[in-house]
Amino acid sequence: MLRICLASAMAASAVGLASAHSDDPKVNDRFGPYRGPGWTAGEGVPMRGGFEQYGDITLQAWLSLDDLGGAETGSDCWGYVSGSGREYAVITDSSGTSFVDITDPASPSIVGKITGPESLWRDVKIFEDYAYIVSEGGDGIQVVNLANIDLGVVTHVNTVTSGGTTATHNVAIDTDSGFLYRCGGGDNGLRIYDLNASATNPPHVGSWITKYVHDVQVVTYPPGTQYEGRQIAFCCAGYNGGWNETGLSIVDVTDKDNIFVVSQMQHTNNNYSHQGWLTEDFHYFYLNDELDEQYTGTPTTTRILDVSNLSNPFQAGTCTTGSSSVDHNLYIRGDTMFQANYRSGLRIFDITDRLNPEQIAWFDTYPGSDAAQFNGIWSTFPYFPSGTVIGSDLERGLFVWTTTAPSVGTMVMDPMPELLAPTGGDSFRIQATMIDGVDLDMAETALRWNDGTGWTQAGMSIEKPGNPTMLRATFGPTECGRMVDFEAIVTTNDGFSVTAASGSILSASDITVTFDDDGETNPGWTVENNCTDGQWGRGVPAGGGDRGDPPTDGDGSGQCWVTDNVSGNSDVDGGTTTLISPILDASSPAAVLEYTRWYSNNFGAAPNSDIFTIRISDDGGSTWSILEEVGPTGPEAGGGWYTVQFDLASVPGIDPTTQLRVAFEAADTGDGSVVEAGVDGVSISSVDCEDCVGDLDGNNVVDVEDILLVIAGFGDPYTVDDVLIVLGAFGSGC
Repeated sequence: MLRICLASAMAASAVGLASAHSDDPKVNDRFGPYRGPGWTAGEGVPMRGGFEQYGDITLQAWLSLDDLGGAETGSDCWGYVSGSGREYAVITDSSGTSFVDITDPASPSIVGKITGPESLWRDVKIFEDYAYIVSEGGDGIQVVNLANIDLGVVTHVNTVTSGGTTATHNVAIDTDSGFLYRCGGGDNGLRIYDLNASATNPPHVGSWITKYVHDVQVVTYPPGTQYEGRQIAFCCAGYNGGWNETGLSIVDVTDKDNIFVVSQMQHTNNNYSHQGWLTEDFHYFYLNDELDEQYTGTPTTTRILDVSNLSNPFQAGTCTTGSSSVDHNLYIRGDTMFQANYRSGLRIFDITDRLNPEQIAWFDTYPGSDAAQFNGIWSTFPYFPSGTVIGSDLERGLFVWTTTAPSVGTMVMDPMPELLAPTGGDSFRIQATMIDGVDLDMAETALRWNDGTGWTQAGMSIEKPGNPTMLRATFGPTECGRMVDFEAIVTTNDGFSVTAASGSILSASDITVTFDDDGETNPGWTVENNCTDGQWGRGVPAGGGDRGDPPTDGDGSGQCWVTDNVSGNSDVDGGTTTLISPILDASSPAAVLEYTRWYSNNFGAAPNSDIFTIRISDDGGSTWSILEEVGPTGPEAGGGWYTVQFDLASVPGIDPTTQLRVAFEAADTGDGSVVEAGVDGVSISSVDCEDCVGDLDGNNVVDVEDILLVIAGFGDPYTVDDVLIVLGAFGSGC
């Protein structure tokens, strides 16, 4: 298939890329930040950004990097609650640390910002009324007084530079014991400071430098536990900058003059032990490996380590989102795990069953791509008393969400149909598991779908009662050749609703791919140029991902169409370059066009001033209509692969015939924007709309299963007429 390669970039030098752990891959995937305003629910306008979500999570506010002062990249985040109960997001970026009042999450207000050395890596933690900020750019520990934050005042009161190099990768605080731990910075392990001795000028009181420590959680075991009173550091660590023998080191730091290793273990498929967090019962430690997805192609995987016996930890299981993205930072609150997973966004799991976490919600801050690259959400903080959750994003800044504690968990038991039979009858099952005292509200539990003619709703049937309850969701008739949007909503009698499944499925009896171009050959594409430089060409992307060009092709085959494909990373200049397809076979009454595109124009002297235009013709190219425009602003104009589909029968003014053509026009008509574009994975699929009268389950024969379906759905969605149709066609094939 042929895909569009558009890209965005930022100047690495502008981000102060002081090295983190050796060969940190985040440096290589830097694209330009989204430039423009964010969005708040308090504005009363539809949400901007094109973000994707699932389950019970609601975006209340998004403050872009421009809103936060115009930094090149976002990084970490934490939270602070003042004595009055007001809640504040603390978010770091490449230029400093911002403090944002989110007490009303739909109307956040920026209180202040403490600047620091330019760096991609900055981290912050809170102890009592002080924030402690560190950076790979150096400058030790910045100490910020938050006592007067309700009055709009945050004050940088000191910088602590003791303990060796002033560079630090992460910071952790054991708030029970009152000790601060600097992680990394050069090839360091842990450097320890006593906040009890002085909150503003804590002395350096100890170190553990046997291994490089990338991140750590330090806890004091409470009374009544097996290790009561011991201060234990759970270190994501390894030798040689964390690369060798990478895994979990459990270190006793109770006596700062006598620190010792309790035990060490290496998890499965260990590439780089990154970060992890304990369950609140201290039984399990959930660990992220930052590089297994990129290096070995595994899906996003969290290791579940049993640390109930500190001397004998072992891997008890794993869990996955099923995505291809890189997992980065995770935190646990009660029976819920919150994962910040780069390009697949914030992922939320119910971990009531510790060894079998269930993904219950997500919000994707980087829509269009779940590739194993280092863009999108960096971290999250889920510990505000109100239940508000925040996240920090590399390209898009601060996100503020609200969630509701779920009273039901759901799981789709059958795979979704690949196609929907136009006559209806396709179905899937949903398992619903309720908490004690809660039952389903079947009047509000329903499958909804829309084939472009409006939303239709049908109740679900109960296949197996009890807890869990097995539900069946069945589609009714849809218009053949149309993409059908759907959502399955499960509702409990306490008013909680969860979207158990959602997406889009094509309505068709069958589908035939009549054109499929992955960019490895040229089946007849042509290029027309009216520019001074930057023409379309086909090949392996050579620019390396700098200044907005795609670092790879879109479908993994190797080659794609890309503008000005040279290693020096030139771009389109002085006009337009247009990539025109050969004649495409779309002679079916219903056909679907799909392609993947990449576009960036958010770099240069005058960014965000150009548009990427995709045109379509039904007369062989004599006349053209605009199919879509990308840019000049928005997430899809800032790089990244985005796959789009068009039901050609519903495109205004187009009569799909054998004279169909598509053209991709990349233009530089503004003053100095860097324009990069690419295409990969273009296909035309012809849709078979042959009716199979009476075949409700789509198996191409009218049999007893169809009779059972029409009986089960009698009254909603099926009527007496449907019963007569099935009986009249019984035994026939299609």
